[in-house]
Amino acid sequence: MLSGLLLSFGGLLLFGLPIFAALAFAVVVAVGFWGPFDPVIVPMRMFAGMNNFSLMAIPFFILASELMRIGGLSQRLVDLATVLVGWIPGGIAAATVLSCLFFGAISGSSPATVIAIGSIMFPALVAAGYDRFFAIGLITVAGTLGPIVPPSIGLIIYGSVTGASVGKLFAGGVGPALLIGALLIAACVIFAIRRGYPRQDFPTRAAFLLAIRRSAWGLGLPFLLLGGIYSGIFTPTESAAVACMYGWFVGAVIYKQIGVDELKSILKSSGAIAATLLLITAGASAFSWLLTITGAPGNLSSQVLSNTSDPFTIAALFNVVMLVTGFFLDSASAIIVLAPLLQPIAAQVGIDPVHFGLITVVNFSVGMLTPPVGLNLFVAMGVSKMSLRDVLRGCLPFIAIMIVALILITYVPWITLWLPDLIYAQ
Repeated sequence: MLSGLLLSFGGLLLFGLPIFAALAFAVVVAVGFWGPFDPVIVPMRMFAGMNNFSLMAIPFFILASELMRIGGLSQRLVDLATVLVGWIPGGIAAATVLSCLFFGAISGSSPATVIAIGSIMFPALVAAGYDRFFAIGLITVAGTLGPIVPPSIGLIIYGSVTGASVGKLFAGGVGPALLIGALLIAACVIFAIRRGYPRQDFPTRAAFLLAIRRSAWGLGLPFLLLGGIYSGIFTPTESAAVACMYGWFVGAVIYKQIGVDELKSILKSSGAIAATLLLITAGASAFSWLLTITGAPGNLSSQVLSNTSDPFTIAALFNVVMLVTGFFLDSASAIIVLAPLLQPIAAQVGIDPVHFGLITVVNFSVGMLTPPVGLNLFVAMGVSKMSLRDVLRGCLPFIAIMIVALILITYVPWITLWLPDLIYAQ
């Protein structure tokens, strides 16, 4: 039945079915032809996969990010980032990375970050004299900070399928996000010095204070959410609802850019995005269920551990498997399918579940940059009006930086665990 499931899934993908449909129909085919179950169980498992309190956070965070984007926060965050780092060599490029880090801490989504920051910074980078390949590559890769820095939709999904604490996962995402941001900014400085890219003047005190004041309401959201979670005032799922109310208040009352028409458009677009993601989650849940009842996790664990029990080697193997999977599956589907398979093996060789969660999310963030399913590439095509080939060409140097960061995150657990250990220390 396992072979039939995998062959059916691969065949349906080749026929061009949407990923959620390929996942669900592969389960129907496998159960109908080789399994002892009535295929009617498949929609039941799809519903059961979505019937998870933690997953309620996903549509709320998507709505919150749309409210903050349409509400005028993106430009304010860019202005703040430019004031903070715009004066260093390659400052406007460094400000792009910092803007993605700021907006990612609000949206939790990679494509949303690319759209919100890219629509502002791509024209600005090109107008400032930056090569357009460099500009779109930087924006596309920096957008991957969205699902790594908390609050992260990817970490919520990982926590829901493995049982890991979402609060600890959020804390664990801080170190890797800062590392990736620092490496990308360092690359911007080096590129700017080598290629003679422009440098802005040091900001005046008045400009600095103005940027802080204009962006303060937006920057307050991550502190509100994480403070509420770690103080026990609300759960990660409840924090997503708080984020929606906060985003509407800031956009409608403070910035006065969200009226009735804008709100209708925001609800429509965020509903479509959330529905797409949850459909994929439903299909992947049924697929993961069938993998589990076939005994695939236990068999895979036995086969891997019979060959080696060295954590270094197993972690390298995990990275290869997840990077290759990221070529063909979106991050949500890949996490739901692979995390329940690989996390028990990681636990047996002593890899902390929070550490493994960040390894998983960073791997599939790289998958957002690789064809044929790399969603960030297609979003960047829309932002820049460039071809897929040109966008990918611009991304390649920065993808190499992401791989370096992934290796460091994998083999230096402290990068991930220092903050969870600090917050949750007994």
